[in-house]
Amino acid sequence: MSIKAGIVGYGKAAKIFHAPLIQAVNDLDFYSVVERSSDDAIQQYPNVEVFRNFKDILKDDVTELFIITTPNHLHYQMAMEALSAGKHVVIDKPFTVTFEEAKKLIRLADDLDLKLSVFQNRRWDGDFKTVEQIIRDQKVGEVVEVVSTFNRFRNQVRENKWREKDQPGSGVLYDLGPHLIDQSIRLFGKPDHLFADIREQRGGVTDDYFEVDLHYPNLKVKLKAGMLVADPSPRFTIRGTEGAFVKFGLDPQEQNLKEGKNPKSPDLGTDSENYWGSLYKWKNNEMSVEKVKTLAGSYITFYREMAAAIKGEGDLPVDPNDAAYVIYLIELALKSNLEGKRLDVSK
Repeated sequence: MSIKAGIVGYGKAAKIFHAPLIQAVNDLDFYSVVERSSDDAIQQYPNVEVFRNFKDILKDDVTELFIITTPNHLHYQMAMEALSAGKHVVIDKPFTVTFEEAKKLIRLADDLDLKLSVFQNRRWDGDFKTVEQIIRDQKVGEVVEVVSTFNRFRNQVRENKWREKDQPGSGVLYDLGPHLIDQSIRLFGKPDHLFADIREQRGGVTDDYFEVDLHYPNLKVKLKAGMLVADPSPRFTIRGTEGAFVKFGLDPQEQNLKEGKNPKSPDLGTDSENYWGSLYKWKNNEMSVEKVKTLAGSYITFYREMAAAIKGEGDLPVDPNDAAYVIYLIELALKSNLEGKRLDVSK
């Protein structure tokens, strides 16, 4: 029997990512949705059960898995109520606004023996998978510096968008920071120190630029995102004792899904050769350069693993403790920026 999944909130993330990915997994069934006023979901998925408010779907006995895609400041309370109603829960990143909220949800899920995970989908970006392989195979020797960026050019503040309003969990640090921080932790584990510079560059009410430096023994990781970056910038720069790897361009899966491509399509997430990364190697006193084919991305893996975990056939795709640690570092970054100093992560 397929696991009946319900999506709470039917905005961009639900339409582009969650609904098509769930539909593409054999062990899941996109059964229900909370959509307050529009009818977008039922137009795309005629058999879906539509609820107009969250309280009603909580009473539904059929929906087994809730996917919470609402604005960030609502994640904690909605997840708390869903777990209390006996539902498994996926929360679109960021997990919560605070580390304390994240810990409370983890304890509740454990107490109720329910599955709780966070949609950190960019673990399954093709460029990130390629970087993992480059580092694992020591293609650049010992890694000493990493720069990971996620830039855009949007020179106008979109005042009608919740991410750009003055409320908890808004701004680019909570939007893109969870991706970049999570990827760094996946690669290198917990850092020793952190320093952050967070700014509002467009005159808005929330942050639209950040630099977060993670310090490790013999390694520095710089995470950057901005909304006023018109020039091309590498997505990843990996420097080591024997060379470097540089990768431009974003993973194509989001654009593929926007275009309506089937998540099970064999070419979904296949990077254009124009965006393959460059591997620089120092050998025999000269520098060589070779192109590295980008590994294919696979967002669908998240929901395949989530379904398996609910059925008791595998681990969660994202351990909520990992996602909670990301929130801990985001809160520490806000403190570092406020105090203007490097902070000890262990404290």
